[in-house]
Amino acid sequence: MKIHYTDRDGDVFAGRHMRKVQAKWERLSMSDLAQIKTKAELVARVEEHYGLPHEVAVRDVELWHLNRSA
Repeated sequence: MKIHYTDRDGDVFAGRHMRKVQAKWERLSMSDLAQIKTKAELVARVEEHYGLPHEVAVRDVELWHLNRSA
């Protein structure tokens, strides 16, 4: 079962969060980072670059997002 995000999270990954994203997922290129604007886009890139099942990528991004928000 795939979980699909909507864009309700807006541009939460724009600008200031990119260093934190890159620190967590080092395989993401600067080009990847420049294109990521939402959690859904981050999930897709993590899934693609790390060869993870969709559900695992969703879980990883959600856990990271919760930890950085705490």
